[in-house]
Amino acid sequence: MVLDTAVTPSTPVWLQNHDLNSVDAVKAWVQHSGWGALVVNPGASARLESALAGADHYDASAAMTLIESTGRQVVAEMLYVSSALTTTAQTVARQYAQIQVANFQATDDPAQQQPNYAALINPVGFVAVDVAPAGFTMSPIMSTFGYLAILLPIIGVLIMWKMTSFPFFARVRFCDLALMWPVLLLGLALILSLYQALAFLAFRGPNFNSQALTYTTATFFKFWFTGTAVAFSLGLWLFNWFLHLTPHTIALPSICTVIPNVLSTISTFELAPKFYRVLYAMPFYNGSSLILYILTGAHPTIGRNVGVLVAEIVAMTALLTLSIWIRQICVLRGISDAHGWFHGSRYYHSHIPYYKDVRADAEHHAESLPPRRAGVEIVDYDDDGVSLTTGNLGV
Repeated sequence: MVLDTAVTPSTPVWLQNHDLNSVDAVKAWVQHSGWGALVVNPGASARLESALAGADHYDASAAMTLIESTGRQVVAEMLYVSSALTTTAQTVARQYAQIQVANFQATDDPAQQQPNYAALINPVGFVAVDVAPAGFTMSPIMSTFGYLAILLPIIGVLIMWKMTSFPFFARVRFCDLALMWPVLLLGLALILSLYQALAFLAFRGPNFNSQALTYTTATFFKFWFTGTAVAFSLGLWLFNWFLHLTPHTIALPSICTVIPNVLSTISTFELAPKFYRVLYAMPFYNGSSLILYILTGAHPTIGRNVGVLVAEIVAMTALLTLSIWIRQICVLRGISDAHGWFHGSRYYHSHIPYYKDVRADAEHHAESLPPRRAGVEIVDYDDDGVSLTTGNLGV
């Protein structure tokens, strides 16, 4: 019996899978795509019959194997999948024991009156195996806390850039600005995600779990660059908003960005109705999925996760280019000031005059000038005897 989704993404249900003909095959399937499985080990019935016939040794735990993968989605596995596997196995064991005791009480065969009583009372046990262990203490909030530790400093830096970048937009060319801001954001993301990777290495050590994948040099760089992609995409997204928002509304995109991203990593939206599948687009979720795969090898969705992050980076970079162009126009025309207040607000203050006021002043100045004559008037200087009107050039 396996825990899987029947047709479309939904709550996992118990299904029979006859294509998996060995325990190793079931382990590989669970690690790759399944939620969990309950396997009746080969020879379980024969061992139980031998024990009921009087054999001395019987290991009830060899009857079933519970296979789970906490590295797929830590919270869902810990709250629902693991408990579902354990509850099912315990229910099977209890019901089978009741049947065995009832059969023993009803038999009159003297040959079956001296069974192995341990096998009679506890005929079925189980062993739990985690094929992609990620059940250490901080695993449910590891990626969430790490990405928050990156995102919050980025928000502070972006707000500072927004408040102090007025001279850049007033004096620097647009092509230079369009190149400068993404490069600065990428450098900031690289530095902060490097600290995250080093912090994880320092906290857990190279071998944070004896059953997990080894934390190699390649793992460190994968961890680092995944955090960079998440931080870079979110930084681009937020800076697009910050460039155009006024100070009293600048917190709104931060709140609307942080909350859905945090929910995508600590909730079990994969088991929720389809409406919540929008959280698949959150950078936190895609980065967390990549981190869990890097550390445990569970549920590889690399193509989808990397594709979403790259698409968001490309789209946000293009949108940031447009935002920089709009911001520079607003600055050069006096539409908005250094802090983002727009012309007409009582808080607006800019040394660059508003472009409509400049146009109105120019028109008023032109109207105040005396009218110009249509012809050209030639006036002679009387003291030198030279006349342009008569042609006397004094020669």
